[in-house]
Amino acid sequence: MVEVVTCVGKHTEALLWVDEVAHKEKQKVPDLKQGKYMRRHSLRKRDQCAALVVGHYCHDELIFNGGKIAYSLGGSVSYITNVFGAVGMECKVASKVGPDFLYHSQISHPPEILEDQQTTEFFADFTQGDERVLKAGNICAPIEPLDIPDMQYELGLAVGIAGEVLPETLQHMVSVSRYVVVDIQALIRTIDPETGLVGLRNIKDTPYYDMLEDISFLKAARNEALYIDIEKVRKKTCVIVTEGKNGSRIYSADREFRVPAFPAIEVDPTGAGDSFLAGFSAGLYQGLPVEQAVLMGNYFGGLAVSQVGIPNFTHTQLQAMEEDRASVQIEQIPLEKCDERLSDQ
Repeated sequence: MVEVVTCVGKHTEALLWVDEVAHKEKQKVPDLKQGKYMRRHSLRKRDQCAALVVGHYCHDELIFNGGKIAYSLGGSVSYITNVFGAVGMECKVASKVGPDFLYHSQISHPPEILEDQQTTEFFADFTQGDERVLKAGNICAPIEPLDIPDMQYELGLAVGIAGEVLPETLQHMVSVSRYVVVDIQALIRTIDPETGLVGLRNIKDTPYYDMLEDISFLKAARNEALYIDIEKVRKKTCVIVTEGKNGSRIYSADREFRVPAFPAIEVDPTGAGDSFLAGFSAGLYQGLPVEQAVLMGNYFGGLAVSQVGIPNFTHTQLQAMEEDRASVQIEQIPLEKCDERLSDQ
C-alpha cells in the first residue's frame, strides 16, 4: 500500500483513502520526508461529499486599456466549480446573492437568494499599471455556519471575496472537513466603506490568525504574501504562494518547493488564482503529492488567464494535462539553502 504525503496543521488523519486490499477509515499522515504517496479511490457514505466551496458569486465589471469594458460572472466559487465540473469532481456550495443576480444559467451550483439583499459586485480596472485597481460595490450578507450544507467533506475551500466567510463559519468548516484549503484573500481583504477600494491587512491583525493551525493549506498570491510572515506561518500550516509566470512556491515547516508555470498568453488574469486553487484541490483529491497537485493548479491557472471571464476547458486541453505535467521539473530547495536565505533576511 502506498501512502499519501500532505502538509497539515494539527490534523493527523488523511482523507478517506482505500486501496484494492484494505479499507481503512483512519490513517496517520506519514512524515513528509518519506516521499511516499498513495493512489486514491473514494470510499463514500451517503452523507459525505468530495468538496465544500464557501464564498459568494458576484457581478464583475472589467475595464481594459482602450476603453473596452466586459461584464461577467465573478466570484471565486464560479471559477472553482467550473474546474471541478471539468474534472468530474462533486461539490457543495454555500453562497448568497440577491434577486438581481444575472447569471443563473451559467452556474451548476445555485446560491441562496436573499430578497432583501443585492448581489456582491466588483469593478476591476486594468488601465492603471501592472496591478489592477479593485473596487467593491454592493456586498451581500455574510455566510453563517448554519448556511453550510449538513454533510461531511473531504475538502473544505474557504474562498470569500468580500469578508463573507466569518471566523465562526471557517471554524465550522474545520469541524466538517478532513482538510481545509483557504485563499488568504478571504481572511485579509478590506473594503473602504466610502470609496469601495479593496485593500489588504496583515494576517496577524485578523481574528483568523489563531486559526491557522486548524487549516491545512493557505494559498496567497505574490502581493498577498507580503501581508504574512511566511517563516512563522509555515510552522502553523502549509503555505502556497502563486507567482504568475514564475510558477508557485510551497512552504511547509521543513521543506520548500519551486513549481514552474506553464506557458500562457495572458488576456485576463481574473480568476487565475481561483482556477489554480481548484486544480490544486482536485489534485489533492486524486491523491497526488502536494507538489504535483500544485503543478496541476498551475496548469489550470495558465489556461484561465488566456480567456476573459469563466474559462472553457476543451477536451484536448484536459487530455494534454498529464503529458504536459510529466514534462515539468519541480525543484526542491535544499534545507541548507533555505537556512542561508533566512539568515540573509
